Amino acid sequence: MSVERIELSQCFPFIEKELEDEIISSSTFKIIPKGKYVVKQGSYMNFLPIILDGLIKMYAQEDQVEFLLYYIRPNECCILSFNNLFNQEAIRFSAITEEDTKILCLPMKKVKEWFVKYPSFTRIILKNFQRNYEDLLNTTKQVVCYKIEDRLVNYLNEKAKHQNCNMIKVSHKQIASDLGTSREVISRITKKLQSTSLLIQHKRHIELIVSN
Repeated sequence: MSVERIELSQCFPFIEKELEDEIISSSTFKIIPKGKYVVKQGSYMNFLPIILDGLIKMYAQEDQVEFLLYYIRPNECCILSFNNLFNQEAIRFSAITEEDTKILCLPMKKVKEWFVKYPSFTRIILKNFQRNYEDLLNTTKQVVCYKIEDRLVNYLNEKAKHQNCNMIKVSHKQIASDLGTSREVISRITKKLQSTSLLIQHKRHIELIVSN
């Protein structure tokens, strides 16, 4: 059994054997280095990416302001790409790798076919739609209801969880971009959080303090 088939089986253990065969024969496996775009806002997309390993950040830009939407983790797909099945317009988001990432690119033409033909594939798409929808609702809730200080703490906690480490290598500029604010605001808040012993600001990373 090929490495690709093993990875696909681990990602989707309950799909039909016929669908697995079609995915292997029709799709492309890619390894995208950290910090590279999977797709840019304003372009057109002819594939649905499935994340096999790594992490992808989804974000949008409006009036020169970037803001984080959500992350795509292993065994998940980008449901915003799925929207292009029904509407061939320029996409309204960007996707960039947070670390070296391996993806499976499913051609949109085949995705349309599989969505109707295979119940297991339909369930995968609907499950990812629900997950991404909940992520977007959570992002909206934070923007509307939370103070920027609370959003920063949540952001750093998510980063720590993704990296499985409390030492978070991220710049104030990047945080500001993800949260849709200014670097000066982030610098001021990190100083405040450091004074309350929630974090330690090192030269090249932020260390979250874990309470016992």
